[in-house]
Amino acid sequence: MKRILIVLIFGLLFFSCSSFVYYPNGANAPLLTEKDEMQLALGIKGFGGDIRSAYALTNHFGVQANLNLLNIANTELGTEYRNGNYYAEAAAGFFTPVLPFLVIEAYAGGGLGRTFSHNLDNGSMRTTDYGKIYLQQDIGLRTRFVDFGIAVREAFVHAYMTKRDGVDQNVDEMDIFIEPILFLSVGPEKFKINAQAGISDGMLSWINSYAPFIFSLGVESRFSLKK
Repeated sequence: MKRILIVLIFGLLFFSCSSFVYYPNGANAPLLTEKDEMQLALGIKGFGGDIRSAYALTNHFGVQANLNLLNIANTELGTEYRNGNYYAEAAAGFFTPVLPFLVIEAYAGGGLGRTFSHNLDNGSMRTTDYGKIYLQQDIGLRTRFVDFGIAVREAFVHAYMTKRDGVDQNVDEMDIFIEPILFLSVGPEKFKINAQAGISDGMLSWINSYAPFIFSLGVESRFSLKK
C-alpha cells in the first residue's frame, strides 16, 4: 500500500509539471445551503493552484468565480522547461439540501485561459489560448466539521490559437472532457483543510496533450454575509 501511494504521488507531481495544452482546474463544489452564504477556498498544487469563490444569491441560486494559476519548472528528456496555465471562469447554478446533511448542486459556466511552455535551454516559447464551457453536478455530505462528496464536470474545451515564438501554428483543437472529482474538507466552518483528487478524460481524443489527473490540497473558509 505504501508503495502504491508513493507511485501515485510521484505520478501526480510528474503530470502536473509536464507541458500540456489543457490543465483542468479543481472543482468548485461549495455545497451551499442558504442565502448570503459565501465560501472562499485555495487549492495548492505545485507552484500555483486554484482560487475558488461561491456566493448564494438566494436560498437556491448561487454564483461562482474561479482562477487557476500554474507556473512550474520541469525537466523533460534532459531539457529544462517552465510550464504553466492562467485561467479564469465564472458560473451560476442551483443548489438545495435534500436531506439532513445532504446537498445537491448543478452549475453551468465558462472561462478563458492560456497555457504555455518555455524551453529554458533555447528560449523557445509555446502558448495556447483556449476557451471552456462546462456543466457540473455535485452531491455531498455537509456537516459541522466534515464535508465530503463528488463533483462531475462535463467540459467542452476549444484550443483555438497556438503560437510558437509568436508565430501562429494554425492549430485548432477541441474536445469534450469528463472529469469526476472527489472532495473532502475537515475542520470548523471558518477554517477547513481541503483536498481534491480526480481524473480528466478526453472523450473524442482530439486534444491529446492534457493533464489526466486533478489533485490539490489547501484551505477554505465559509461565512454568512447576512446583516
